[in-house]
Amino acid sequence: MEYEKEKINELSSSIKKKVEKLGSLSPKCCIYRIPPNLRKANKSAFAPCLISIGPLHNTKKKLQPMQEHKLRYLHKFLKRNEKKKLLDYLTFIRELEKEVREYYVEKIELSSKEFNEMVLLDACFLIEFLLIWFFDEADEPDCIFKKPSLEVAIMRDILLLENQLPFFILEGLYRIAFDDDVDSETLMPSFIDLCCQVLVGKKEMMKKFNDDDDSQILHLVDFVRTCYLPTILRDPNEIVVNDNLKFPPGVEMLHDAGIKFEVSKEEESLLNIEFSNGVLRIPRLEMEDHTESLLLNLSAFEQCHYHFDSYLDNLVDYVVLMDILITTTKDVNILMNGGIVMNSLGNTEDLAEVFNTICRGTTYQARGFYYSRLCKQLNAYYETPWHRWRATLKHDYFSNPWTIISVVVAVVLLILTVIQTICTVISM
Repeated sequence: MEYEKEKINELSSSIKKKVEKLGSLSPKCCIYRIPPNLRKANKSAFAPCLISIGPLHNTKKKLQPMQEHKLRYLHKFLKRNEKKKLLDYLTFIRELEKEVREYYVEKIELSSKEFNEMVLLDACFLIEFLLIWFFDEADEPDCIFKKPSLEVAIMRDILLLENQLPFFILEGLYRIAFDDDVDSETLMPSFIDLCCQVLVGKKEMMKKFNDDDDSQILHLVDFVRTCYLPTILRDPNEIVVNDNLKFPPGVEMLHDAGIKFEVSKEEESLLNIEFSNGVLRIPRLEMEDHTESLLLNLSAFEQCHYHFDSYLDNLVDYVVLMDILITTTKDVNILMNGGIVMNSLGNTEDLAEVFNTICRGTTYQARGFYYSRLCKQLNAYYETPWHRWRATLKHDYFSNPWTIISVVVAVVLLILTVIQTICTVISM
């Protein structure tokens, strides 16, 4: 009996020590491991293929060759402002080390020296990569630029949720290097401007950010997500609560019911999908090799970090809606013909497959679904018999001049036949 009690006490003491070592999870946590249920949509879409940024993939052997190139880019970065010394950047990182660690979902088992060196190399690499892309100033012997496949692979990797550094570190180092030049007429852009033009390709996105908002950006994935959101977010008090959410049919069936598909004139937000007067307007979506990975990582981040803020949980709903609308290659072809989808994946089968698998493991809130009103409008239009009849006439009998002529001739012949019949009856 005493032996059993001693063993229980040992176990109790062991568990207590493990609990004490855990520490508390910081409310600043915003860089997550992809949950298994989301990873099954496409495992490769979440893993870096060329470079690690931050600690979560830092020790992977296949990514180690890029460490030498990080040092090269650090050297280039330091030469941009030789008034600033390496010590200036390291001092800034060291002072914020504790806060940086708190951004990660798990405890980082790196020493202070290892951690700070990693942050310095990765952050300076990112900044230098963005600047070279922005100014198109790569030297001939550059290890990445002038090699399109490597440029694109790096761009893909730096927008993975597990491959992030806090935004405040990137912006802080940028300010140390270029604070005297930022916003001047001829020299360096602000860091927000740099990110807008390189990561999103649109300078006008800057109006979504101001000096007070910079501190609210968590990392580059959060930055891109913010760019895709509408300028004016929904008021939580105006969310459509729908306990009986019914999704509309796919694009082909909606098209057969007479709905037209057009590119939105206002492309400020990817999420601005609107329906009126039988026309569904959708912002243009360019499907490239890395687009699926980007959408999956943005959606995963939203589900991990913003999932209980349904008025913010918009990108997940966009992905869900596009998955509903696109099922077959015919759906893809209709959207491509309307200029809504620009397909660089090769064939329509590949693109349809992307949308057929993109929502595996995704969870969304039906009660506050962002497109509830849109779904209701599309269903109402589709379920009106007259719309389908009119569309059938248009598609089957008025789709080209020859069918129109044949219909007109048939109608004329019918009229003449009726007139002849009436005349014959009268003459009798």
